[in-house]
Amino acid sequence: DDRVDTKDGIDHINIYSKGQTELGRYLSNFAYSPIQTQDGGFNSIEGYWYWLYTHNDKLRILHGFKAKSVGEKLGKTITIDEYLFQNKIRNACWIKIHSNEYYLNMFARSSLPFRHYYVFNDFIKDAGGKWMLEMWESFRSYIKNGYEY
Repeated sequence: DDRVDTKDGIDHINIYSKGQTELGRYLSNFAYSPIQTQDGGFNSIEGYWYWLYTHNDKLRILHGFKAKSVGEKLGKTITIDEYLFQNKIRNACWIKIHSNEYYLNMFARSSLPFRHYYVFNDFIKDAGGKWMLEMWESFRSYIKNGYEY
């Protein structure tokens, strides 16, 4: 079978909440992964992502599709510079990967390239997010080489 998702965990890691690898599911913004950011506590990157555009505190406790659906319903009520937004998400992801030793070790030992796509029955859709894929690759390189961020 040459479907790309059947190779998830074999020749790549799909960063996706329904991915085939435990690491790919954890790296997803949807994953329950409590973090403390400069903007306070959040239960997921997805909640933080939408909070940055709304400052609605109900997003602090949400994760998974619920965080996305609530965030989308709220809409963007706050304008944030894209560079600042990406920097805040990068910092939050750095905190996330360092907040769980089990996943940090799995992440540091991994070597397959990261991808990000959705799978709907037999349909595969590229999910974009190139800057985040590059971020995870660079974090892995930093960690493997013993650098501090």
